[in-house]
Amino acid sequence: EVKEKFPVLNGLLNNAGTFDGDYTGKRVVTAEGNEYSLAVNVLAPFLLSSLLMENVKASGAGRLIITSSMSAGYHQGLKDLQLEQGYSAHHAYSLSKLCDIMIIK
Repeated sequence: EVKEKFPVLNGLLNNAGTFDGDYTGKRVVTAEGNEYSLAVNVLAPFLLSSLLMENVKASGAGRLIITSSMSAGYHQGLKDLQLEQGYSAHHAYSLSKLCDIMIIK
């Protein structure tokens, strides 16, 4: 719907940030099988950006901005993006924000 309604976008700002999906401290998995913080903070903005990239490029000088956090950096999780081993809400958030940085570079 957005793609058709706004054929030219001057910019797209992705500012997703969830920390501990259901506030229990337990690992939450989406219906698609992805760890919740990864799904909300990384996969959803990546999908949206991919779907709207033509519209951003159509402006001729459009920009894609993805926010991250000073908490980014749980690089140990890169071997287990779904955090199936040793889950913590802080690790999930930190890993998701590291992935955001990696996507935009």
